[in-house]
Amino acid sequence: MIISKKSKTSHWNKLKKLLVLCLRDCRVFACESFKIVIYFDLTRGIEKLMKNFRYQYFYFIIVFAFLTGCSSSRKMAKPVSRPQYNSTALNHIIDGAVMELLERPNDALLHYHQAAELDSTSPGIYITMAENYYLLEKPDVSIRLAQKALRLDPGNLDALYILAAAYEANKEFVQAMAVYERIVEILPNDIESLFYLTSLQIISNRPKEALKTYKQMVKSGLDEPHYLVSVGNLFLRSEAYTEAEQVYLDIYERHPDVEAVYLALAATSKMQKDKDTAIAWYEKALAYNPAFDDAKAELQQIYENDKNWDAAISLYEKLVAMDSSNLSDRLQLGQYYYRQKDFSRAHEVYEEAVGDNPFSERAYLALAALYMTQADTTAAIGTLKQAIEKKSSFYRARRTLSEIYAAQKHWDEAIALYEPLKDNDTTFVGARIEIAYLLVDKGDTLQAIQNIEPLMETHGDDWRVPTTLGRFSFIRDDLPTAVDYFDKAIQLRDDLPHLWVLRGIAHIQMDSLDQALENFENAAVKFPKEPEIHYYVGTLLSRQKKYAKAISYYLTALELDPQNDQVALSLAGAYDELKQYDHAEKLYTQLLKANPDSPIILNNYAYHLSVQAKELEMALELSKRAVEAEPENAPYLDTLGWIYYQMGDYQQAKYYIEKALEKSPDTAEVIEHLGDVYEKLGDQALAEELWRKAYELDDRRVKLLEKLDPEK
Repeated sequence: MIISKKSKTSHWNKLKKLLVLCLRDCRVFACESFKIVIYFDLTRGIEKLMKNFRYQYFYFIIVFAFLTGCSSSRKMAKPVSRPQYNSTALNHIIDGAVMELLERPNDALLHYHQAAELDSTSPGIYITMAENYYLLEKPDVSIRLAQKALRLDPGNLDALYILAAAYEANKEFVQAMAVYERIVEILPNDIESLFYLTSLQIISNRPKEALKTYKQMVKSGLDEPHYLVSVGNLFLRSEAYTEAEQVYLDIYERHPDVEAVYLALAATSKMQKDKDTAIAWYEKALAYNPAFDDAKAELQQIYENDKNWDAAISLYEKLVAMDSSNLSDRLQLGQYYYRQKDFSRAHEVYEEAVGDNPFSERAYLALAALYMTQADTTAAIGTLKQAIEKKSSFYRARRTLSEIYAAQKHWDEAIALYEPLKDNDTTFVGARIEIAYLLVDKGDTLQAIQNIEPLMETHGDDWRVPTTLGRFSFIRDDLPTAVDYFDKAIQLRDDLPHLWVLRGIAHIQMDSLDQALENFENAAVKFPKEPEIHYYVGTLLSRQKKYAKAISYYLTALELDPQNDQVALSLAGAYDELKQYDHAEKLYTQLLKANPDSPIILNNYAYHLSVQAKELEMALELSKRAVEAEPENAPYLDTLGWIYYQMGDYQQAKYYIEKALEKSPDTAEVIEHLGDVYEKLGDQALAEELWRKAYELDDRRVKLLEKLDPEK
């Protein structure tokens, strides 16, 4: 049983609050009748009485007892026989309750322990202490105290509940099961205990017992399908497929309207590699209710993975027949016809969709896209114009048409699409920005800037305005101005990660690497789930040769975006720099397998092998393929030359490295490599001249100093 501070019964908390009020208003310790009531509530389990009466009546009795005991001075006609109790223990219990209300659990426990020393016969004291230790995440102590309470009162349910919860918290599942079994013996229809017992039996790999307990739980009245599905899911995760299926089928018979049951039955089949049965369950779900979107998506995914377009078409033809008003299904059917190259039927579906849904932008866009794939630009333009005439707020249709005009360099027509929107309050800024971007595409960046600059006065609080001006300033290579605008944009919307990226890139272009790093590090804290930002931090740290720190950022970026080859290459490069070649090798192997013809992967893998003078024949083959793909690429030429250097073919090395230097004359690494080649060719003077030049370009290459003065 999971217990939290909020889960403690409300009558206990009400009683404690009432106690505080009493302490404020009266000398409670002089009130014997009230002390007896409180004492027996806290120490003798009056909670059991509360379960049988409405709480408000009980509290009325408490208040009445308090008032009559404290405010009345008349003597009763007959003396009331009162049970014996330890008044000092009672005071500690009351003080402990007050400490709990003040959220001082350790002080509360101190009082409870003192009360227990004075009255060791009260199970209630031990139960209260057990609960507090449980909430303090000390289940071992909680277990011992609950056991003490049970020795005094073996059938005390509160003690059993806290004992079971403490065993669970301590991961002593067998013991927890035994306690829940005792509870169920006392209360055979206790659904909560049956639920926990079922779960523990599954976790403990006792599926047959768990299924029996599950049936008892259902018989006791639990018929909430989503809770029952969660039990089936536990069986499924434990690979108890037979029991999982029985649970799901039981739910299905009583709740065929619950989509989760069909999904669960299909998942059970898939986990047993029975795809056909899984498909049958998805189909059964959709036959019952075509609006079961998750079942539809799962079935669609299976067909697409198998490229089984005929089955996909058959599915969506049935769905459309059942509900022709579902536009999404109709458009998806058209898409599948297109994939089967059945263009006429795709066209028919989209035409009908437009006719039946004249105020749906998606239908027009689908039809226009079909025309574009068939190189029928005129028909696409006509369709998009029809959409805009039907509803001027079809902005995607307007933008798509604008892009077609721009591709045709029909700038006036493209711009004219946004002119009507310039005086509309909702599109005042957006229309002007769209026109400005068209001007930039046209090559008139200055005019674009002049069109947007006045908006800084009238609409400067719209983040899109400084962002647009920042982009345009960046295009014009006015980087300081770009940074200023990006600063303004971030002040307005610091929750947009791409603004931080734009500002960081501008700093990089300005060679303000410290500012760029600070920008991206702050952004990484603010946007921990943005892989691009982590990648840039890693890149900047690598440029500072802080490879170990860079690797942590690259790893985060790769975890967030596992398919990003650039991140994986950068990570492999950082491993190479730290001579952690095994880690790099694993990455290069994976990259090459996924992208066998990628020039950059071929080159980087080849260089990785060459710096280790390892598998040079393989490195040479990889490098040649990279150079063949991009013969003018300086780094690729340098890699090929360096492999020849490692193989001892210094003339070939000289040839390719000199070609690399022609393409990239100010690259320190290439110059250093050429110096190494000349040293091997016996021209020490020229080698040293090249090394000095390389050091002037990059004084972080400290190994050059050793080459220039080996005696140091």
